Amino acid sequence: MTRAILENQRRARSVILSSRGPVFETGSYGNPAATNQRDYWRVALQLVKRAKWDLGMLVLLSAVLIPLDLHLKDWLLSTKAVAVLGIAMSIFIGFRNTQAISRWWEARTLWGSVVNKSRLWADGLRGLLNEQQWHSSRTQHLVQLQVAIVWQLNFQLRNFWYPDLHSMRQQLLLQLGLPANSTVRSLSVHRVTAIQQLAEEQWISERGRIHLLEISDAMTDAVGGLERIRNTPIPPPYDLFVRVINWVFGTQLLLSFKSQGSPTTGILLFLGFLIAERIGAYVEGPFDQDGSSFSMPLNTLSVGISEDLMPGELDYGRYRPSRNPVFWD
Repeated sequence: MTRAILENQRRARSVILSSRGPVFETGSYGNPAATNQRDYWRVALQLVKRAKWDLGMLVLLSAVLIPLDLHLKDWLLSTKAVAVLGIAMSIFIGFRNTQAISRWWEARTLWGSVVNKSRLWADGLRGLLNEQQWHSSRTQHLVQLQVAIVWQLNFQLRNFWYPDLHSMRQQLLLQLGLPANSTVRSLSVHRVTAIQQLAEEQWISERGRIHLLEISDAMTDAVGGLERIRNTPIPPPYDLFVRVINWVFGTQLLLSFKSQGSPTTGILLFLGFLIAERIGAYVEGPFDQDGSSFSMPLNTLSVGISEDLMPGELDYGRYRPSRNPVFWD
C-alpha cells in the first residue's frame, strides 16, 4: 500500500499542470539536447580560451595605435575603400562559416549513419539466427566487435581519449581475443571474415550473408567519409588569406573610428569580425582535441551505441555522458 501511495505521488509530481488541468506527463528518457541560456558564459569562456592569442594581439594593437598621434591620411584608406573592404570581408567570413557548418553537419550525419548501422548489425544478426545461435558466445562476440569498432573509430578520429575509456576499450578487445593495437581497418576485416564463416558453416543463408555485407559496406562508407573530413582541412592559402584580410580590415576599421573620436566602437567592431572568423575556423575541425562545444560529441555517441548493443555491460569508469552541448565531448 505504501509503495502504491509513493508511486501515485511520484506520478502526480511529474504531471505538468496548467490553468485547464493536467496536460502531459514527463518521462525518464531525458530532454532533447539544447543549450541553456545560463551556460552562455561557458560558451564565451571556451571561445576566449581558443582565441586567446588573437585577442591578445587585438589588445596589443589597440594599445599601440590608439595613443599614438599618427598622420591618419598616410595610414587610413578612404571611407569608400573601407566600406568595400568590409563588404568583401563579410562575404569571405560568411562563406567560410557556411563551409565550416557544412563540414560539421556532414560529420554528424555520417556518425548518425554509424549509429544506425550499428543497430542494424545487431538487429540483422538477431533476425537471421535462431534462439540458440543468438545467445551463443560467438554471436555475442560479433555484437561486441561492432562496439569495439565504434570506440576505435572514435579514438582514431580524435587521437585522444580519457584513460578510463581507453581501459574499457582495451578490456573489450581482450574479451574478443584481439590485439590491443587493433585498428578500425583490422577490426572491419575481422568482421567481414566472421560473416564469411557464418555463411560457410550455414548459420546464415546467402541472402543473409549479403544483408550483413551491405551493413558492413555502409559502415565502411561512413568511416571513409569521416576520415576524409578529418584529413582534409580547408586549403591553407584560403585560411591565410581570410585571416590576413580580416586583420587588415579590422585595423582600418579601428583607425577610421579613431579619426572620428570613437576608438572604442572601432575596437568592438574589430572584435566582432575577429570572433566571427575564428568561430568558423574552430567549427571546421569537428574532431579537435579540446573537447569543447565546437567539437563532435563522439564519446556521448559511442556510449549511446554501446548501451544499445551491450546494455550495462561496459564500465566507463569516471566518465559520464552529457546531453548539454556545452559540456559534451
